[in-house]
Amino acid sequence: MTAEIRINARLVGEDARHFQELQRREGLSASDLLREALREYHAARSKPRVNALKLLTASGFIGGGEGPADLSTRYKDYLGDALERKLPLRVQDGDRK
Repeated sequence: MTAEIRINARLVGEDARHFQELQRREGLSASDLLREALREYHAARSKPRVNALKLLTASGFIGGGEGPADLSTRYKDYLGDALERKLPLRVQDGDRK
């Protein structure tokens, strides 16, 4: 459901002259001019969305590591191999005394 509000505003002096000038120049109704002004104001004041990929790339964070080309798909294999070399899970025949 779209919200709807009714606005009753009083403009005086220079504000009133500017409003009337814009209405004549743009050929807009008061409501259309207010809607357009609100949209422009909102766009100017809204925080732009941050593009995380651009930020990380600019900082050098993305692509900063080295490794095999298939690391993203075989990381468990590589981790298992590295852990096996560091902490063998089984005793090798040559290791028995």
